[in-house]
Amino acid sequence: MKKPNVLIKNFKTFQGHEGYGMNCDVYIEGVLCLHAHDNGNGGCLDINGLAYGSKDPERVMSLIRDLNQYLEEQPEKPWLIGGEQMKDKDGNLKMHKETLEDFINELTYEAERLKEQKKFQKQMLNCILFGVPNADTYQRYKFSISLVEFAKTNRSALQSKVDRIKSEYCTEGRIILNTNLKELGINF
Repeated sequence: MKKPNVLIKNFKTFQGHEGYGMNCDVYIEGVLCLHAHDNGNGGCLDINGLAYGSKDPERVMSLIRDLNQYLEEQPEKPWLIGGEQMKDKDGNLKMHKETLEDFINELTYEAERLKEQKKFQKQMLNCILFGVPNADTYQRYKFSISLVEFAKTNRSALQSKVDRIKSEYCTEGRIILNTNLKELGINF
């Protein structure tokens, strides 16, 4: 069976009691079919079908069935917790069938990653960002104007600031994370 086209929209995250919570709408083949919600209290993802009240409830139910059938036909995957592959007592990988909850969680992780990447790219326009590459956190030094404008008016001052940040904060694996400084003539 061909993989259905599944998108999440109206994706929002929030701080829950035991971590981050989220909610989103799930569209299958362009039709709003599901609403997913995690209240951030350590429980499972709640997934609600939206056939009731839909203009075409039979189509919504059919699309949900098709997605579940597609998932059932997929081979088992390694069991991951926190990005780590789980093993049994004999050292063999634990395998499992991907569920609808797993599938939606993967979509939300990717949406969150893209959202953070977009935020990171936007901050690079007027900040020097530094930290450990591929870590979840980083620090920033913010300018009141864009780095492009600052480099045009006083490139040596910008170079000096980058050098100072590098010498004071770039230790223990931390580096300057900006990818836009070389094009401004800044060495780091």
